[in-house]
Amino acid sequence: MASPEALVSALADPERLMLFARICTSPDGLPVAGDRHTAKLAKRLVSAGMVTVDGDRYRAVPQAFRDSLAKPPSDPLEALFSRGRLTTIPRPGKLRQALLEKLAEQFEPGRVYTEPEVRAKLAAIYEDHAALRRYLVDAGLLQRSNDGRAYGRPAEARPNPENDGRRAHV
Repeated sequence: MASPEALVSALADPERLMLFARICTSPDGLPVAGDRHTAKLAKRLVSAGMVTVDGDRYRAVPQAFRDSLAKPPSDPLEALFSRGRLTTIPRPGKLRQALLEKLAEQFEPGRVYTEPEVRAKLAAIYEDHAALRRYLVDAGLLQRSNDGRAYGRPAEARPNPENDGRRAHV
């Protein structure tokens, strides 16, 4: 079940909105087009749960809107996921930071990961794995080697006795 925010986000792009309108107004469903651009637009609508692919046709799922309002998620991070996959990356702020911290937990502290391992972990969560990786590195939750081939969690924060027990990053 996608959150109301995820549904609105999926429809925020004018081209996706127009495609969704065409799907909704096609009584027998809209034929799946062969062009990659339309397929990419439709993929986001499918991942949000508002469209399904039924054979060779896209069909609207109107109950997705009702379902999204049925029970608000207790955890705001849950609203960002549908069927175990991230549907949208929130704008910079507290919610994005919380999401990135949750994603960083996928990586064991002290272990070095290759770029393909990081890609595989993040691609299983979201199609734009490169953006997630970049955000994790920019937020300081993953460190990247100078050559970009190795990644790992930064050293865990340890108490610093010189500042009254507050946490200091090493």
